[in-house]
Amino acid sequence: MIILGIHDGHNASASLVVDGKLLCAIGEERLSRDKHQYGFPSKAIEAVLKFGKVDTSDLDRVAMATPTLPPAYFYTQRNSTFSISDYWKEQKEYWYPKLFEGKDPRYLEIFSDKVNNEKFPYDETLIRDERDHEGMWKARLKYLCESLDIDKDIVSVHDHHESHAYYGYISSPYRDNASLIYTMDGGGDNANGTVSIGRPGQALQEISRSANCNIGRMYRYATLLLGMRPADHEYKLMGLAAYNSEKYGKSAYDIYAETLQVDGLGFKYKKDIKDHFWYFKDKLEGQRFDAVAYGIQKRCEVLLTEWISNGVKKTGIGNIIMSGGVAQNIKANKLISEIDKVEQVFIPPGPGDESISIGAAYLELVKNGISVSEIECPSNGYFGPSYSNSEVEEAIEKFARPEWTARKVKPSDVAQILADGDVVSRFGIDKMEFGARALGNRSIIADPRRPDVIHHINKLVKMRDFWMPFAPSILEEREKDYMVNPKGIDGRFMAVGFDSTELAKEHIPAGLHPFDRSARPQIVCKKDNPDYHALIKAFEDLTGVGALMNTSFNIHGEPIVGSPEDAFDTFSRCGIHHLLIGEWLISKSSK
Repeated sequence: MIILGIHDGHNASASLVVDGKLLCAIGEERLSRDKHQYGFPSKAIEAVLKFGKVDTSDLDRVAMATPTLPPAYFYTQRNSTFSISDYWKEQKEYWYPKLFEGKDPRYLEIFSDKVNNEKFPYDETLIRDERDHEGMWKARLKYLCESLDIDKDIVSVHDHHESHAYYGYISSPYRDNASLIYTMDGGGDNANGTVSIGRPGQALQEISRSANCNIGRMYRYATLLLGMRPADHEYKLMGLAAYNSEKYGKSAYDIYAETLQVDGLGFKYKKDIKDHFWYFKDKLEGQRFDAVAYGIQKRCEVLLTEWISNGVKKTGIGNIIMSGGVAQNIKANKLISEIDKVEQVFIPPGPGDESISIGAAYLELVKNGISVSEIECPSNGYFGPSYSNSEVEEAIEKFARPEWTARKVKPSDVAQILADGDVVSRFGIDKMEFGARALGNRSIIADPRRPDVIHHINKLVKMRDFWMPFAPSILEEREKDYMVNPKGIDGRFMAVGFDSTELAKEHIPAGLHPFDRSARPQIVCKKDNPDYHALIKAFEDLTGVGALMNTSFNIHGEPIVGSPEDAFDTFSRCGIHHLLIGEWLISKSSK
């Protein structure tokens, strides 16, 4: 059975599943170059079909996620086009009059400057107004069928959180035993959290669904209140939170604690609040920025650990799988892994909305009578397209500048460049990693022994906030030397935080959080990425350090590079001196 999975909302994506195996998945932003792309993922669909050598006429089923997407967000491309000031405008001119003044503002009038009819190819005659989810679904379905020249009878649409749950569950290594699957995000299909039980060979059994687990939205509001971009910069608050403490951040924490609390496997509010954004804005006025970050992060941790502890206590199941946007909170994931009766924690690569195209495809298989045991677990986080050596050489010929030098290199050559203090942008020709975190094939790498390299990379290309850490890529053979991980939690996808060892503080200070010395490592397995593993091993042979510092290969505010053309374009516009693409090293003539 050949299934095309599609998500056309926030972080749009497409996936291709053939005979129960995920062949390819890619986020639209990697190809469109619009970060957090919202809308029909035409380029991603084309890419996954091309990779799988599949024509639309070969498709048995098309699985879409999230039937209740608002037309207003399609018109405005909200998540990819909104600035911080636009999000403030949304709160002041749309939500405040609606919730507090009894008015009925029109979203598309407020944001008429954001409406781009060229990027709204849907049949408007099917849509009554900007809030008509049902009409929008009809328009989405019609456009899908016309674009791909397929019959609507082969199309199904699946629940947002079910798609999250199936992606997490099928991706996990725990299907031979019972598992608890938690999903949580800012919202989708009138819910923002679920709990399900997964048992060997059986469809998931959802045991709790809540529209009140507003952790994702609370975090989003805190992000905006601190002058950062919601649904994008939450990770900045997570990094900032470590700089404060209970002594100075308790007052901010108490404000968050006044609102939401755990209620068994669900959530409830302690008091009736019309709108959390304005409540927090008023209550947090005068609080230090790092206290606000500490407060929301701490409250997130307390709520999640209690919620998950309740599930473990109720079911007796200690294998935990997490999916949805909130599952990207590595600090909370660390504390969840430390819960006494939690045996294992697994967070799949790219657990946010980009992955629900995959989850919808998996769910479609189950709905068609395929046992979950027959669906192949993805072996790693590399789901994207790959490139041949000849394609790389063609790209060098086409995009490299005359003043640049190009030479074939061995891992030992690159290791020496890194050990000498230079920074290298790496474009691996094997399959591209999926999701928001670079796993070596679309990465900027450097010597992790040098704390000053953080400032160097920020100056050259990243422009990250001063408090933000980078991450280490660590050889699987050296994990125990550098990370404290007594339960053997899967650390391959930069999804869980760990405490560092004393040796790590000596060997990889540039890959640790500057304040608390924790890390969100990528554990690099030879079977997952042999070329990247070989490079780190060469660096270890030269220096004795079995790790590299890793950050995503992109300019600040842009998506991670997708193609060789993107790699050359980004390389040309940043201050990095070397580009490693396949086995070729491209170097600028002067530093």
